[in-house]
Amino acid sequence: MQVHEAAIAMREFARARYEVLVDCCSMSAETPTPAPESASSPAPTIGQRIDVWIRYLRRLLLRRLPADEAAEVREHVDEDGQLTERYALMCGLSAGIATLGLLQSSSAVVIGAMLVSPLMGPIAKLGFAFASVDVRRAQEAARVVLIGSLAGVAIGAMLTWLSPIRNATPEIIARTAPTLLDLAVAVLSGIAGGYATVHRRGETAIGVAIATALMPPLATLGYSLAVARFDFALGAGLLFLTNLAAIAFSFALVARLRGVVHPIANIEFRRRYVILGAVAFLSLATPLALTLRRVTQETIAGQMARREVAQLLSIDPNQIAQLNVAWPNLEPLRVSATAITPAYVDNAESELRSHLIERFHARVEVSLQQIVASSPQAQSRAIVDAALSAQGIDARTVEAPLQSVRTATRAQVSQAWADRSAREITLLATPGSAWTLRDYQREEERLSAMNFGWTIKIVPPYQERIPILFGDDVVSLSVAQAANIDVAAWALQRWGVSNVVVEGYSGRATGASRNSRVLATARAQAVEAALAPHGITARTRVGTIQTARVLAEDGASRVRSADILAFSRP
Repeated sequence: MQVHEAAIAMREFARARYEVLVDCCSMSAETPTPAPESASSPAPTIGQRIDVWIRYLRRLLLRRLPADEAAEVREHVDEDGQLTERYALMCGLSAGIATLGLLQSSSAVVIGAMLVSPLMGPIAKLGFAFASVDVRRAQEAARVVLIGSLAGVAIGAMLTWLSPIRNATPEIIARTAPTLLDLAVAVLSGIAGGYATVHRRGETAIGVAIATALMPPLATLGYSLAVARFDFALGAGLLFLTNLAAIAFSFALVARLRGVVHPIANIEFRRRYVILGAVAFLSLATPLALTLRRVTQETIAGQMARREVAQLLSIDPNQIAQLNVAWPNLEPLRVSATAITPAYVDNAESELRSHLIERFHARVEVSLQQIVASSPQAQSRAIVDAALSAQGIDARTVEAPLQSVRTATRAQVSQAWADRSAREITLLATPGSAWTLRDYQREEERLSAMNFGWTIKIVPPYQERIPILFGDDVVSLSVAQAANIDVAAWALQRWGVSNVVVEGYSGRATGASRNSRVLATARAQAVEAALAPHGITARTRVGTIQTARVLAEDGASRVRSADILAFSRP
């Protein structure tokens, strides 16, 4: 059946193109032209070819349907947009398949959900009602869409609650942050669906494209409510509403262009309908505009803050080890920075706050930490010293316990500290050792079990990156990975670090495609969630392709990871 419909569509396409070409040739024949100077006719110019294609596209897209055919299309759309038992059943089945596909992060299963989604019928009716300003039909279609949407959300929430798998997979995360690309998909799907509906061919295939923009966000909304991730729910709900409005508008545009609905001159525009339309548009456009405003402001504020810190401290911007900027809507700008400086600068924090207030004319909260170091070796030592100071460790030594502990340890120790009041001994490990972080943690446990009567802590050498390796296309954490994160959290606590950056990787070409970015983001967010119980706040980002290529020199498995960066620019 599909092959037969495709053959009919191809014949109509060829017939329309032939008619346009015949018209063009007829016009050329009626126009008197001078006799050719030679026997051979000149080839058509590029401009003439473009003109032929423009005429063809205009005829294909803007040709109005006859009145009887338009009436049949409207009747067909009304029938498909009715609320039936089949519609409710297929909505529930589609939402169930989509939810399971999202939980498994299986694109094939999500596509299976799209194949059975019945959302195209009421959406087409809603778009045609908008084009005719038919309030009664719009209300009927909106009611059918609402019932199908609620069924999808309910099924998604129930299956998530029953499922033992509740991790946020890449398929879920991809539908929690609406972008202009998602809106473009919805508009193009709606235009394609409108033309398929007008010609009553290929509705099933186009319905799949429309379900791509609607059913998975509904299932994601149900998942988010089941796991109490209201930030995910807000993003998925906004994506659904935005795409629904874009698809309905596209249907209305096609219906108006092809003359399927009543002429615009016969439509009576009432004030309340115009007001309702404006309110609906603003209710959808406002969240997108606020999100865009927040992202833009945070980006600009981050660039400005980095520049101001570098100028105030007379350092290179690369010496700003950490910079966090958050500017939620209707809240003050928050800037937190850690910089390595050759000399301490007095009142730098207050001056930075004044400059940012003058620049943005808003409330600003600033936290600036200066780590004084005059050389690369001193910079590393300053980081460790700052971490020790944050832990309240006293530099005064206690000879007898320290000597016994240093003699008993198997690790190479460069310095040792003791806090008399807390009865705590800290050993600073020497850099360059072949030991891993887990080796240092085990050594600390071994020393603690020797009953010195003091708490023993080992500060391992500082590492720029702590990789958490994943399997191929895996984003959930195994028992071994959870143990590695526990070791990483232990090291961060020994360094006095409570805010980190987690950088996700999905292969040598990390960030080159949308799927790669989604996979890398999911891995980073999984590590972020695992660090939270340890009291460590993380900010995630996708690694650059340049860094991925460098890391990939250690093997392909090295870039299937999420790297924890203790002192890195966000």
